Amino acid sequence: MSGELETAVFLLAVGMTTVFTVLFLVVLTGNFLIWLSNKFSMDVSTSVLPEVDSLDKKKIAAITGAVEAYTLGKGRVIKIEKVND
Repeated sequence: MSGELETAVFLLAVGMTTVFTVLFLVVLTGNFLIWLSNKFSMDVSTSVLPEVDSLDKKKIAAITGAVEAYTLGKGRVIKIEKVND
């Protein structure tokens, strides 16, 4: 029984190490691709919203504030578009 238990624990350790390694490589690759695309992507206009005649300025401020709070200042509002249900 002891030999079977040792084999089971060994297989468990090898499996968990393999899963951890693969997931770690996925995260590293994803972060590298995000960094690469952010570094070489073209920056769109610096203005927040080009055409917002149909929206109230308070609504625009609320949406922009929510995006800034959620993304910790890293996100930008480029376009606000009403979606028909």
